[in-house]
Amino acid sequence: MKFLDPQHPFFAPLWRRVLTVVAPAVWGLVEHWNGEPGWAIVFFAAAAYAGYALFVVPKTAPDEKPPTDEAATRDDKGDEG
Repeated sequence: MKFLDPQHPFFAPLWRRVLTVVAPAVWGLVEHWNGEPGWAIVFFAAAAYAGYALFVVPKTAPDEKPPTDEAATRDDKGDEG
């Protein structure tokens, strides 16, 4: 189970993904303006994680398997035994 699942149907509309990133970033600014750097860092980190999870990580279709690196699964050391 992922903390933030971009495959969930809730995140299908773009505006929900954007709002999920912008809302904690704005609240981080509020905390920063109020002189609470610890809480500001927490909310900025949450916004950064949401942006990474929703926009950067490649998405796979539900019926597709994630791509595998076949070179890593083969044993190409040259020895046959």
